[in-house]
Amino acid sequence: MGKQIKVSKIKLISFGLLVLLISVFFYIYYVKEKIVITENQIVLVKKGTSEFQFLKYIKKNDININIYEWYLAKIFFQKNFSLKYGEYFFRKNTKLKDFQTKLKLGKIHLRKFILIEGSDSKVLKTKLKNTEGLTGEIPLLKEGIYKPDTYSYKWGDTFQSLLTRMELYQNKTLDKYWSSKKTSGYIKTKKQALILASIIEKESGNKEELNLISSVLINRLEKNMKLQSDVTVAFGLNISGNELKKTDLKDKNIYNTYLHFGLPPTPISYPGEEAIKASLRPKKSNFLYFVSDGKGGHRFSSSYEKHKKNIKLWLKSKKK
Repeated sequence: MGKQIKVSKIKLISFGLLVLLISVFFYIYYVKEKIVITENQIVLVKKGTSEFQFLKYIKKNDININIYEWYLAKIFFQKNFSLKYGEYFFRKNTKLKDFQTKLKLGKIHLRKFILIEGSDSKVLKTKLKNTEGLTGEIPLLKEGIYKPDTYSYKWGDTFQSLLTRMELYQNKTLDKYWSSKKTSGYIKTKKQALILASIIEKESGNKEELNLISSVLINRLEKNMKLQSDVTVAFGLNISGNELKKTDLKDKNIYNTYLHFGLPPTPISYPGEEAIKASLRPKKSNFLYFVSDGKGGHRFSSSYEKHKKNIKLWLKSKKK
């Protein structure tokens, strides 16, 4: 009888242990598969954040993880786990194991910064000020030297590191076309090419006619004619081209190419690759003038008489 009771106790204990093991197994599986992010969410791990501080942070931000589940998942699924600082993007229905894995591997979220072709330093400074995640001081911004493009950066990067990359890519673009430039003697330096490209960029948004715009400007420079470019005057007055009045063309600012010969002293915008290419590979032509056609392009001419006729056509199109 006593022997039977002993056997029964052993069976009961064994059964209990089996139930416990199965329960633990299912709990571990539950922890692994538990959905902890219910909506797309950004999680920020600041530099120097301890694991304990991070657990308090995720609790405040409604991420569905308790301390027991966190450490259990770490023990079973995350060997040598350590937090990597940075900004992380988690999609809806992210599971606990995947949440920890991304943090462990440091798969940080990359933000985007976009500089539009034809922007100037004033626009760039405003964009930088309104960009989240960049740190440090915004340095003095020079015209022309940053390449318009889309850039990736991570939370905590400095303004200077982003601008250094933008300047590097602009220099590479200049080098790419400088080695095979087809301009004649007037454009002797890369700075001159950049200044010319910045004017071309502002003069037309139509990529197909940039090399024709370039040919007009270079033809005028080589004939020692004033460029008479409205966009340079507007830049010197710190206004948009649409705000320019006829009386402004007599303003004595150093960017007024109606009064001064040659190129202005600095670029007036951040030219894109196509404008730089056009400044160094202009289309061959005898054109000396251009005016808007009222449809997003320009009419080109080699004589002032023809130019005056084109101006009349432009004025007529404005009345429609």
